[in-house]
Amino acid sequence: MARERGLVHRLARRVPGSQEAYRRLKIRRALAQKVVRIDHPTLDVRIRVTNAATARLRVESVAKEPWTVAWLERSVRPGDVVWDVGANVGVYALLAARLLGEDGTVVAVEPGYANFAALCDNVVLNELDERVVPLPLVLGEAARLATLDYSDLRAGSALHLLDGSGAQAAYRQPVLVHTVDQVVESFGVDPPTLLKLDVDGGETSVLAGALDVLARPELRSVLVEIETELTADVVSALAAAQLFLVEEVHERDGEPLPGVWYGVFERR
Repeated sequence: MARERGLVHRLARRVPGSQEAYRRLKIRRALAQKVVRIDHPTLDVRIRVTNAATARLRVESVAKEPWTVAWLERSVRPGDVVWDVGANVGVYALLAARLLGEDGTVVAVEPGYANFAALCDNVVLNELDERVVPLPLVLGEAARLATLDYSDLRAGSALHLLDGSGAQAAYRQPVLVHTVDQVVESFGVDPPTLLKLDVDGGETSVLAGALDVLARPELRSVLVEIETELTADVVSALAAAQLFLVEEVHERDGEPLPGVWYGVFERR
């Protein structure tokens, strides 16, 4: 069945004008099925689909970010501690857990209340509650009280803004900000050996609060979604921790990514 779906998808992509119609069909099917298997050819990860945002953005997560999946597939080793900061509904955290098998831990950090609830539902659905640790945290440069401005209240949505103007926010939620170092030192969460960071413009703040964790030699590799204007700050912050840029992704299917790029950083 997976091979059939892949063939249909490839054929649809080759027929002019058919891609959007095919995508709408997949969204309708996902909404009708409620629980769907994501588009990985071998790993069995299923997610609950309760709205169009989840169906549109998360069901085809491998096609959406093939570089993220490739990084996980080549980097995850038995016994790893994989942190997924900005886990959303948990697709990549669940893929990491499947790759770990019976030996290792995934720490899935997601502050959005609807996303976090969906993340927990998906952990239970995939019977990975002994492997995935969901944490409803906002991570930043210092412990403080802040406001999380939601772009959309539905599970699966993204682009929420910490300390925004609130002018266009669907909801302004008071949140407690913690640092990565605090979470490890004060709360006893295992530090990462692999770190995925996707926080929609908050990457420099998260890195500023992770100086001790970034310097740990067991942290081998970091994948970051980087806002273009933050490029120099992110690259220099990771270089200071002896994590150097080894791979860049600037486009998807030949089209430039809008205002962001993805970097893989590794310890030398």
